[in-house]
Amino acid sequence: MTETTTASTARSPEEHLITFFDPANRPDPYPVLHLMREASPFHAMDGALLVLGRHKDVETVLRSPVASADRSKSRILSTDAVESRKEVMTFLDPPDHTRLRGLVTQAFTPRMVQSLEGRIREIVDDLVDQVARAGSPVDIPSVFSYPVPVRVICEMLGVPPEDHKIFGTWSTVLGRALDPLMAANRTPEIDKEDTETRAAFYQYFRDLIASGGARGEGLLARLVQAEEEGDRLTEKELLATLALLVMAGHETTANLISHGILTLLRHPDQLALLREDPSLAFSAVEEILRFEPSVQILHRMAKEPIRLEDGFEVPAGMDVLLLAAAANRDPEVFDDPDRFDITRASGRRLDHLSFSSGVHRCLGANLGKLEAALALQAFFSRVEDPQVVQEDLEYRPHVILRGPERMRVSFSRVR
Repeated sequence: MTETTTASTARSPEEHLITFFDPANRPDPYPVLHLMREASPFHAMDGALLVLGRHKDVETVLRSPVASADRSKSRILSTDAVESRKEVMTFLDPPDHTRLRGLVTQAFTPRMVQSLEGRIREIVDDLVDQVARAGSPVDIPSVFSYPVPVRVICEMLGVPPEDHKIFGTWSTVLGRALDPLMAANRTPEIDKEDTETRAAFYQYFRDLIASGGARGEGLLARLVQAEEEGDRLTEKELLATLALLVMAGHETTANLISHGILTLLRHPDQLALLREDPSLAFSAVEEILRFEPSVQILHRMAKEPIRLEDGFEVPAGMDVLLLAAAANRDPEVFDDPDRFDITRASGRRLDHLSFSSGVHRCLGANLGKLEAALALQAFFSRVEDPQVVQEDLEYRPHVILRGPERMRVSFSRVR
């Protein structure tokens, strides 16, 4: 067994980065993130990677028109990592990114998202009923957090209810390819599972479209129409976009809901405020996004030099690791940043970077926030005396998408 590294034993900024990647630190990465933020900008990987953790620097790069999300421009990623994601919107630059994003945007406008509120309330109430049927203690990620976004996005895409569960499994498998730590520890068995899962996912939608599942005015119908017009969307882009919608919305929102329940249970004074005023769920979600973001780090490549606010220049051709979770607790932006306060937002969007920023800001941010707020309202209004079974709390080893893999919660009854 290797010795677990901690923030206190790490000596250099690069050692802090190694510590951050250690899965043993996943339950609480913030001490080492704080050290990296204070040490940034710094170089790692023999100078091939620049690490930024201050809020102003991270935001500057995210908003820069010469900061690329195209993995083919990276000097540190493997060819396989680039090839497997070259049609994915998240890893494209304008004009391709603009074209693909424009085809999906209308499904995620504030007005369209708000129209889903009634159906989302029905879904979360049904899942609280499932919590009751599962009995105490219940594993929150598998019974509650993960099914919420899966059911929402599957319904938006016209996937029949009997197929929703397999989509959750597919999303978990496909999400591994987004994570550098998981990619570094790949085995032939993992590669085989990823390839087979991607093929099954793509074939499912080919069959759904062929059987008439893309009729009507829904999101899938609009994307298929764009693919049939030929000059707007290729079949590969269509299938990659569908995979992204299922995978990204599922993983990030599920972790947001799990972190919301966990963090509120760890802060009973804040939970009491929410129970007194359930409308605080929306500002609570903003604070949870800041305090325990699902997305911990982001990656960009500098196509040209990028000048930061303090005069530091990111060299052209440099890979840049952006510590979004560290930026979200930057004391230059947030007062008392390590304090969890669900009234901090006060009805406004906090200046956190949990959904990225600039042209790549998360398309489904409004939908994810609505799902999480309604899930927290339903859970804490109906589940009585919830308590985390601390010894059963386990985090996934992932670095980018951080969240509990197992989180059992006991309760006395469900109203």
